[in-house]
Amino acid sequence: MQLSRSHGRFALLITIGVLIGVGGSCTVFWLFVDSGNNGRVADGVAPPFPAKIESTTQVQTSSAKVSDVPEPPKFAVRSLDEIASMKSASEQQLALRMLLSDLDEEQVVDLLTQSQDLVGDSDRFDLQFAMIQRLAHQNPSRALTLVLEMDFSNSRRGLVTSIYKDWAHSNLDEAISHAGKLELHYKRDALSAIVEERTDLSDDTIRAIARDLDNEQIATSAIAQRKIDEAIADPETVWNELAIDLQDDPASYRTITRVATAWVEKSGLGVLDRVYHSLTNTETRDEVIGRVLEEVAEDDPEGAFNYALTIENDPYHFIVSDIADTWAISDPRAALAAAIGIERASVRKAVTESVVRTWAYNEPREVLDGIDALPPDLQETASSAALREIASESPEEGAELVAAMEPGSVKNTGAYSVVSIWFDRDHKAALDWILNEPSVEEIKSELLSSIIHRLARVDLELAMSTALAQPIDKSESGFGMFGREGVGMELQVISSFAHSDVDKAIELLAQVRGGLTKLISYQTVVQTLLMNEEVDKAFNMVQQVQESDRKKVYQAIASSWAMTDPEGMLKSMDRFPSEEDRSRAAALMVTTNQFTTTLSDEQIEEAKKHLTDEHAKALEGGDPEALQFLFQDF
Repeated sequence: MQLSRSHGRFALLITIGVLIGVGGSCTVFWLFVDSGNNGRVADGVAPPFPAKIESTTQVQTSSAKVSDVPEPPKFAVRSLDEIASMKSASEQQLALRMLLSDLDEEQVVDLLTQSQDLVGDSDRFDLQFAMIQRLAHQNPSRALTLVLEMDFSNSRRGLVTSIYKDWAHSNLDEAISHAGKLELHYKRDALSAIVEERTDLSDDTIRAIARDLDNEQIATSAIAQRKIDEAIADPETVWNELAIDLQDDPASYRTITRVATAWVEKSGLGVLDRVYHSLTNTETRDEVIGRVLEEVAEDDPEGAFNYALTIENDPYHFIVSDIADTWAISDPRAALAAAIGIERASVRKAVTESVVRTWAYNEPREVLDGIDALPPDLQETASSAALREIASESPEEGAELVAAMEPGSVKNTGAYSVVSIWFDRDHKAALDWILNEPSVEEIKSELLSSIIHRLARVDLELAMSTALAQPIDKSESGFGMFGREGVGMELQVISSFAHSDVDKAIELLAQVRGGLTKLISYQTVVQTLLMNEEVDKAFNMVQQVQESDRKKVYQAIASSWAMTDPEGMLKSMDRFPSEEDRSRAAALMVTTNQFTTTLSDEQIEEAKKHLTDEHAKALEGGDPEALQFLFQDF
């Protein structure tokens, strides 16, 4: 989403709020918090900027007078796109909530429909969330229907929860009735929202609602939470009598963590050993210990870090890394020094890299300025993370910083990071920089390789022309693309389409340069056709390859077919034109079946009938050198 509005508009909104005064407080209050008045302003007080939607794209507003206060300046929000283009999220929310405060139900629905066309998932959701909140005040049933029907991707459950938090107060019986018709996970979200919001309900009522919605565990957790709230002054007792009994309910992690945290705050980190050993559910134990240590790390990061190092069941070092990251926010140098002092090499590597990434995220320019002072094994990680963060704000600045670096692995890693971010913003600008920036000439091929498959998805013609313009790597000392000498970059374009749109890949074959590039491109396509069970089409493709290369394509067919459908292959051995082709195919079936065990003993014996004496002897002896015939044409 592009954000280009000035800070002046935000200041203007605040000034208007002051000018409106006490008489408009209901409206201003709704702009920032949810209230129970369905978003209406007080009787007799005109909203500051009444708005009416005149079409699906335009929104008009007008100013209003309040007693003797002079008419405030106009704040003319003409469209949802204009709100979306404002500079800051707070400015967007303020403008949107001012607009929503005077819209009726149909106008809110119209605005919500418009919002589906906005670019940027996170920004769109922030605006839609406010719209759903407003509609939930007016008609929660309709708000729920729209949330379930419209495309909200992974945000739908959060919106359902928001609706039910409001609905639980406005019409509890109706909310429960609608919740009973929801899918299981939405029903659970609705019930959780209801019991969390209606703290005034008795334990019996909470249990009855939970039974109606088929989840008494949520009621049990809610009731336990109440008792914990009342008795939290004695966390040890609460832990022993209530918290431990909730450990098998993932929804109670927060409650258990709260008790454990209160206990640690009262008695010190030493009680964590008792917390750890009293939890028999290992998943709950790891989750709770991690969360408690994160809380402790806010005030005592060193103590939390040292305790985290003693935890035995942290195989991927997530807990200690999270604590180190928390520490790195407030004192990255101290956190890094502590991480470097870790004895176990695997833990030290994971934690130090995590710390420098956090440091680079928060202070990217500081990290780059001092990159030489970091341990050499951390410089690539730090540089990449810092440049990625800078490039997320300004790809051009990131590119300038890369260009100024001394040649080496740190520069190369940073270049990949900048290009990856830049490509998403402006793929043509990123491509132009790769092709024309002298300082990255040595790694131009590698940088192009890192984006060419993505470029093919957004601009196929540009991707293909760019790939064809690159020389084929024929260096004697090394290998080109895909681990083979002399393969052109267009093979990556072919490969990127082969599995998702094989017909498009076939269409592109005519542009592929000859030699090994063309051969491997055909092998890639025919193998995909076999996986798609298009056997006739795969064998017909072989005839388009020059005769001297056909046995290599037949070999590619055999290697894939032996994996995907050996029984079908065994029944169709006559498709392979020569005795040698059939023998190799049979040999691949036999060797592959040692791992897949798809074929029966009888079928294996049938396959062996197609082996030449030479191949049969090689398979029987099992000599690796003798078996090279299986792969020599790849």
